[in-house]
Amino acid sequence: MARYVMAATDAGGERFKERVSLETPTLTEVAAYGDGYQSTYVQVSDEHGAVTLYGRNVGGSWSLIAADVDAETAGEVGRWFDLVEHYPGRTPGPGQGGANGRPLDRVSPPQGEPMAAARAVSLVVERIRARRLDYPTDGLTADRFATGWSVYAPVDVDDSDPMAFLDMPVGRSVFLVSDTGRVKEMSSSVPPQLAEEMFTAEEAYVRRRLDGEQFLADLEDEVTRLSAGAENRAGIASFTIDTPSEAVAARAQALLGPIAQQLALLGPPGWDRFDATFSFTVSGEVAQLRFWSGGRSVEVPVPEQTALLVRRQRHLAARMPAGPWWRLLLTLSHTAGANARIATEYDYGDQPFPDDHLLAPGNYRDDLAAYPRAHTPAWLSAYVAGGRAPGSASPPARRAAAAPTAAPASAAAPAPAAAPAPAPAARADFPVLDTTVGGRRLHADPHVITYGRKSITLDEVEWVSCSATRIAEKRFMFPTFYTNKWEFQVGRYPYYGGPKVSVLISKGGREAEQPAEWAFLVNLARHYLEPRLLGDLVTRVRRGETVTVGGSIQVNRDGIACPKPRFSLPWTALSPLRFSNGMILIYQAGTEKPLLHVPLSHPNAVLIPNLFTALT
Repeated sequence: MARYVMAATDAGGERFKERVSLETPTLTEVAAYGDGYQSTYVQVSDEHGAVTLYGRNVGGSWSLIAADVDAETAGEVGRWFDLVEHYPGRTPGPGQGGANGRPLDRVSPPQGEPMAAARAVSLVVERIRARRLDYPTDGLTADRFATGWSVYAPVDVDDSDPMAFLDMPVGRSVFLVSDTGRVKEMSSSVPPQLAEEMFTAEEAYVRRRLDGEQFLADLEDEVTRLSAGAENRAGIASFTIDTPSEAVAARAQALLGPIAQQLALLGPPGWDRFDATFSFTVSGEVAQLRFWSGGRSVEVPVPEQTALLVRRQRHLAARMPAGPWWRLLLTLSHTAGANARIATEYDYGDQPFPDDHLLAPGNYRDDLAAYPRAHTPAWLSAYVAGGRAPGSASPPARRAAAAPTAAPASAAAPAPAAAPAPAPAARADFPVLDTTVGGRRLHADPHVITYGRKSITLDEVEWVSCSATRIAEKRFMFPTFYTNKWEFQVGRYPYYGGPKVSVLISKGGREAEQPAEWAFLVNLARHYLEPRLLGDLVTRVRRGETVTVGGSIQVNRDGIACPKPRFSLPWTALSPLRFSNGMILIYQAGTEKPLLHVPLSHPNAVLIPNLFTALT
């Protein structure tokens, strides 16, 4: 007969109450048990030692964090959940740190000297320019804290004027830079001490020792203390902590399951497969996640919290003989009534990376300094030294810390002899597309998009839209005919009649490949256009204005409204957004049927998720 042990634990897995059950506990039973003992975590272990970990988030709701893992992996994921859900302002207590305090109080510093202030400032300037942020690049100040630098634009205030504080910018970003080169943008509305403590805790989590090593490290400290005495009571001259690489590899491999489980929670209803690619260094990241349902697919952003768990996995993998991976490829598929199948691959750069996964040369230099390795691929060594990607005419765009991206097209495609004279070249360190689509020349860079005789600069664009659709037609006596359409548009208001550039690409076939030209345009807008459009909308709403996105959704400080179907709801009455078949689904809290389906092809619909998040 099966036997399950349900235990209330702290973040690291230390148990303080247990109960034995002959049936697998349900989530409701787990929540009642955890609440009854005022615990934030509950572990359910079976007779074979497999552990399923549940946790209560900051809002009080219980959820499954990791399923069918070993006890040490449950502790790893528990500390991660504790960090992203409970660290800020948390008071250690039962289930949240116990007598030992916060589980991330001790941080292993990176090897080498602390980063110089000038280097931290230069990394922030690169981030600002790469993302075209509305932020000064001159006169930046760098203040040192425990694990890095806080870089910001100082604000001069007239101390003699009691009303001068009204002219200070609200919510201006502060950039935190770790000694390894990671840059994180924070709002100045977050208290500086809290922001720095959280950033330090994230660094501590990534570099934290394994549980067994931490015990030995504490023992080493005690031996060193005793040996420092005049009588050398310990009687030990040296102390070495050595964990077999096989054990470290097992710990790194074990984290892949929880990472896949967290990614699976991000998918739309009914998905049957997802592909995830992580191209990481210590100072730059590209994360791509795409879900598939039948023949349709949708790309979903990877949250910062999940990226943190991937960083931890890479840090553990760095201690294997091959060193840290450059890319992690992960695929999960499942069908009804069958177990999910996970396929993973570590990419060490045997072949050059795709353009949309290639980071800036400086990112790889930072990583090689943090994780020295015996062998670096020849193509990567040349790229790091010379700044040119294999087969490219110019260096790729800087991607200091990119969000999930679509694959850009080759920048080397030549235009036909009859094409118009080429537009002025973009800066050498920015991506450029120069090709033909439908017999018309298409040129795109971070400054201008030109298609045929129409052209628009990105600085004057007021709306963006993109869509990918497939139409299946069943014709009498003939096989099903498929038409695939990819459309990208940018323009100015009014939507009907205003200047715009529209690129439409059509292909037949059931499994038609996504056009590289369309993917380049989507990627370009995501990095160099959408941050400005989003910032403008947020600023206007916070000033008290009402803005319209997605064609008909009216957004203000209090909530959203729509004329057709007619409704008006405060922010507190909305459930999280969902994605389905190229649509954004908006739900009222407590209802199963969506209030509204917003096609991604509508103007600025792609901004809705981030806009709602920023305002709530």
